[in-house]
Amino acid sequence: MKDRNFLGLILSVMLLLLAAGSALARGAQPVGYPAASGANAGSAANAPWFISTVDSAVGFCSHVSVAIDPTSGTTYISYYDETNTALKMAKHVGSGGNCGPNDSWSCQTIDSSEDVGKYSSIAINPASGEAGIAYHDATNGKLKYAYRSCAPLCWWVKITVDQGIFPVSFTGLYTSLKYHSNGTAYIAYYFNNPSGVDALMVASYVGSGGNCGYGTATGEWQCDTIQTGEGVGQYASLALDGSGQPRIAYRDGGNDALMYAYQSGGYWTIREILPTSSGQYASLDVDVNNGDLPHIAHYDATNGKLEYAVYVGSNGNCGFNSSTTKFEWQCDEIATMGTMGTHPRTRDVSLAVDKAGFPIIAYSWYYGTPLSGRGFSWVRPAAALGLQSGNCGPQDLWQCGGIDGAFTGDYSAIAVSPSGLATTAYNYSQYPGGLRVAYQQIQVYLPLILKNQ
Repeated sequence: MKDRNFLGLILSVMLLLLAAGSALARGAQPVGYPAASGANAGSAANAPWFISTVDSAVGFCSHVSVAIDPTSGTTYISYYDETNTALKMAKHVGSGGNCGPNDSWSCQTIDSSEDVGKYSSIAINPASGEAGIAYHDATNGKLKYAYRSCAPLCWWVKITVDQGIFPVSFTGLYTSLKYHSNGTAYIAYYFNNPSGVDALMVASYVGSGGNCGYGTATGEWQCDTIQTGEGVGQYASLALDGSGQPRIAYRDGGNDALMYAYQSGGYWTIREILPTSSGQYASLDVDVNNGDLPHIAHYDATNGKLEYAVYVGSNGNCGFNSSTTKFEWQCDEIATMGTMGTHPRTRDVSLAVDKAGFPIIAYSWYYGTPLSGRGFSWVRPAAALGLQSGNCGPQDLWQCGGIDGAFTGDYSAIAVSPSGLATTAYNYSQYPGGLRVAYQQIQVYLPLILKNQ
């Protein structure tokens, strides 16, 4: 009998650690957390994390910001090159780049004119599909903005939005950039006046007739003062709601308070959420799919805690509104980050809301002496993972997990893709340093089965 070999190729796709969204039961909810009604825990939330070094040549970096193009899913990272005092950007290109594993990233210097790039904030303009970056010019005390223009050739345009009154004042610290769906840029930032009054500021692109902006034409931007006071505007974090109105979480440094400001009908409303020891590293995102629900993560420096605040309307425990006589926010301690000590740069907080309406927070922490504990972690409601209970937060209704090994990350920034997968970028804080990225990815197996007959 003649033997014949048959080659059978079977392609099967297995998603690790996932369950079908329609069959995954919703876990218990953290107190005061009104997530999207009826939403099931997203399968992407359970996807494993992978880590890679994007820019190893930069040495130590800081002031990291990450954005994901909602259309293509491409990841962009802006960061400050501490060695060369320059603003850089990394873009994931898959192949043909000049940095990262197998040259899968493209790293380029955006601005190296002087000491520029601190407090960088990157976002993708939905109208053009190109990246824009807000950042601080430390040499001249200015707020700067760079955007990629491709009409017809592609190049980076760099302009001064607010030049302050240097050296009397410094402007453009703690920048936070977002784009309206029509392409209008908004930048929240801190105006620091050592000899006068500080302020929370917002700049918006108006094209002409504005009171700031020194790019191709004077008056292209409108710079507005939202609140003034000692230390007001530190850690400004901007988000746009579903109608394109800006909202800002920030710290009132004079009173050590967590603040929230929102615009409606052209008017700004300011609320104090927590009155003491609050607001450092404030990070805001708005769930536009669930009534523009604001979520804020921040650091309590006095108690060394990662804290989270969410708007609940009533029956909360913070954010008292005298006009409604209600506590409109729920504030909770989620995890221990350690007190500042002698290593202040080892802390940071960044929050994003996933497609199911659940927050995910990336944060760095530090305990005691340099060798006793330092790391980089994530936390999200246990319900986001389909769990009834977790390992941290009030009543253990949150799940905390590590992203990178010990002694690794600071200046963290996080974003979530349209599919619900999270990406965080950060500085590798051990020598020789470098820009790292940790990302969730659904693993796909394509086994090859050989059969002899």
